[in-house]
Amino acid sequence: MTLDLVRSIIQRELGAGSAAANLSAEQLRSVLPISLAHPTSFDEKISRYSCEADLAAPFNNPGQDVYKLRLEYTSQAVNGQHLAEVQVLPGDLIGIGAAISSNVRSQTQAMAPAAAAPVEESQAVDVDPAYDSAMSTKADDYQEPNSDEPLADAASIGPSFDCVNASSAVEQMICADPDLARLDKQTAEAFGVVRARSMDPGEVTASQGRWRRTVRDICADEACIEQAYQVRLAELN
Repeated sequence: MTLDLVRSIIQRELGAGSAAANLSAEQLRSVLPISLAHPTSFDEKISRYSCEADLAAPFNNPGQDVYKLRLEYTSQAVNGQHLAEVQVLPGDLIGIGAAISSNVRSQTQAMAPAAAAPVEESQAVDVDPAYDSAMSTKADDYQEPNSDEPLADAASIGPSFDCVNASSAVEQMICADPDLARLDKQTAEAFGVVRARSMDPGEVTASQGRWRRTVRDICADEACIEQAYQVRLAELN
């Protein structure tokens, strides 16, 4: 019962527009498996347990496995009602939402009648040997704008990285969407300011890399990418 309540709280925090909004308790159990739940402390005055558990939301996207998260929550009985509280960071909500979205989308596609897919000519993309796929984008690609350069038309402004080297689905979506490209550029500029002012620029760069790997690059659609950038911009600013 407690874990179902925890799942319902996460479902509520994801919002009415998420893929989890209309899932039943049974469906939530399949897309939000929680294991190794155990109490860590007990407050006798209010009869409240503090607990921990592991959440591993699986993806149904090629190349993606699971989004793992250590949950901390409380469980308490008040006037015959079972209450629970759980706090999930915005970045983790994005990861959980992306995993659920991939599962719901794959189930919808499996139920749809099969249609013959058009044959498209594929074209190889040359990748810079210095490109670090684990970091998704080279740190050197994040550069502050040069004030001596002429202003470009807003519609022609691309992201902070070279779209020729866009090898991931997320980067390709950013290159194809002017709004996402603008958000990427703004995030890169904010990152550059924070790194320049930091006493430990190496840690700032590493933090940006971790954000790309664990938050932005697990997104499966444009809405998730946009939310990831907006949250990161707020953190950097």
